[in-house]
Amino acid sequence: MSNRKTHQSLLTLVFIISGFSRFFSAQNIDKESRIPTPTKTITIAVLTDISSEFYKTTGYENLAAAELALEDINKNVSFLPDYFFEMKFRDDGCQQKVGLKALSEAHREEPKIAAVIGISCSVVCELAGYLCADDQWNLPIVSHSCSSDDLSNSENFPTFSRLSLSVYKYTDAIIAVCREFEWNKIGIMVTNINWYVRTAEKMKEAMETSTVYKFRSVHLEKFYQSNDEKDINNENSDTVRLLREQLDRMRKQARIIVIVGYAKDINFVLLNARKMGLTNGHFAFITQEYIQADLDKQDEDLMEAINGVIDFEPLLDKQSRVYQSFSERVKAVVEKQGFPKTGKDVANVIAAQMYDAVWLYAKAVETAIQRGIGIYDGKKIVRLMSEIKWTGKSGEIEIDTNGDRLGNVQIMNIQEGSGKFKTVGTWSLHRQSDVNMTKDGNNASNIVWPGNALSPPVACGRQYELCPTASDKMARITLLTLVCMAFLFGLLVRLYLYNRTNK
Repeated sequence: MSNRKTHQSLLTLVFIISGFSRFFSAQNIDKESRIPTPTKTITIAVLTDISSEFYKTTGYENLAAAELALEDINKNVSFLPDYFFEMKFRDDGCQQKVGLKALSEAHREEPKIAAVIGISCSVVCELAGYLCADDQWNLPIVSHSCSSDDLSNSENFPTFSRLSLSVYKYTDAIIAVCREFEWNKIGIMVTNINWYVRTAEKMKEAMETSTVYKFRSVHLEKFYQSNDEKDINNENSDTVRLLREQLDRMRKQARIIVIVGYAKDINFVLLNARKMGLTNGHFAFITQEYIQADLDKQDEDLMEAINGVIDFEPLLDKQSRVYQSFSERVKAVVEKQGFPKTGKDVANVIAAQMYDAVWLYAKAVETAIQRGIGIYDGKKIVRLMSEIKWTGKSGEIEIDTNGDRLGNVQIMNIQEGSGKFKTVGTWSLHRQSDVNMTKDGNNASNIVWPGNALSPPVACGRQYELCPTASDKMARITLLTLVCMAFLFGLLVRLYLYNRTNK
């Protein structure tokens, strides 16, 4: 009898457990059913450079950042739950021919792309901008890296936007630094790529007409850069000879030299400047976003040539928790995928801009859907981007009506003879005339100058050789007076002798 009761109790317990199990299973099923399943797919083309000499390792970090952005978008169940984002990756090679092929393949092949994200270099961006314009493919482009000032022309490039700053956008920051160090004589060395030349000429005009600081002179030299490695390394080549002639003219005009060009152009100028003795502490060299380049730290000549360079890049606190966490994730993807590494402590800022470029596009798509705008209308998608503001991995993000990012600048300095970049100042978009330079305990600048000079270069030269003083002017006037007097005296003597001869 007791066995029978025991058996019934066990059966009852089984039923109770079974009931609870079915109840919790139902709860789990119901919970899972509330997670929406995407029914629509948006494909984007992601282009970055993973094959050129100077940007390939940072390119792999950019690719990793794009993958992370898509992963985060798709995991966010409250953000466009009905949509799944995927990408096609293509290497743009930082070259027109390679970039055109990559873009054409991405556009031609299935599945259809809704946007182009990335593109490493402006020569490719400009080509893509024409192809993706509203009267052609009508695809939005959000670049993470292109810096040509020409791309700010929204009439020519109505579907273009970017998370990078244009080279010209650094002009006001450069003027502020010149004001800080009283550099009123400037030289600009620009590579002979058309858009770089136009930007440099625009920079020159801005400096000459600046109301923030009065420049005595701004001298511009356009130099030729060969793609032939043997040519640029040959001391007797026409390319090297012409550059050195230009540098020789430049040192007779200025002690502060702004170099405008790609990393290879900057290297070319600095290496030859070193060989000509211009890295002796009498000159300062200024660059823009040189920090993004893959520099050969085993090249002792290069490390010595670039030491003391002042570089400008978008303002970003790379020591913040947010950026450190992002950097760790990027490096984890690079490690997992077996990509080449940059060797730098944290992920490059361009990778952060790639991550934010993907998000900027996605946020614009969300706004378009909410307003009933077609997601394949590139021009309208880009227009919506000027309404979107948030703080991303690359800092505060705000886009103007030309598709340009509005941003602050941090001033970097190459130190320790090892290609290490250190932040030495900042410049704010809202306080354009001022620059905040960091100081050490003795209230001295933290900047390391070329040649390890203890003080900044002087605009007129340390011996004031480029600027005539009052005594120099007086000496010239005195000399001119003496020459005139000698001429008159000689003339009088001739007249006297002539008269005596004819008497």
